[in-house]
Amino acid sequence: MLLFTIVSWSQENSAKIMLDENSSLEIYRKVFNPKQHKIEYNNNLVISIDNSPLFGTDGEIPKFKLSKAILRIEGKTYNLQIDNMYNPWFGEAVNEKFFKIIHSGENYHILKAQFSDGAGSYAAEWLIEWNSSIRGIITKDEIIIESYFEK
Repeated sequence: MLLFTIVSWSQENSAKIMLDENSSLEIYRKVFNPKQHKIEYNNNLVISIDNSPLFGTDGEIPKFKLSKAILRIEGKTYNLQIDNMYNPWFGEAVNEKFFKIIHSGENYHILKAQFSDGAGSYAAEWLIEWNSSIRGIITKDEIIIESYFEK
């Protein structure tokens, strides 16, 4: 059973998701200020921010940027890679059904997550091995996204 909590303040808010009895994820988003970034357009659609692709919009300037993601598994803490991730959730609520952790032994885990502002859906997958983590996948591909949460 997944549980989550939302904490909010002026420029940043967060959500805590209990993935299982031994694992939790805290995600933070902050207001995106376009004046502080180099934004590239093609036919009035945003195609890159600071010379990097972006995930989480359908061509508009993002409202939020994922600013931090902290995974905790049985007392170990992992700061997850979150670059290029925008508009991670819509409104005040995070859909806890979009987060899943798979444990394959004591020191090998996979975290799968879907993010969406209602239009710009994308998914990410992180490999957690021993004391390190790496984001192995970030995608807008609907087939991959659907496969993350098939029963």
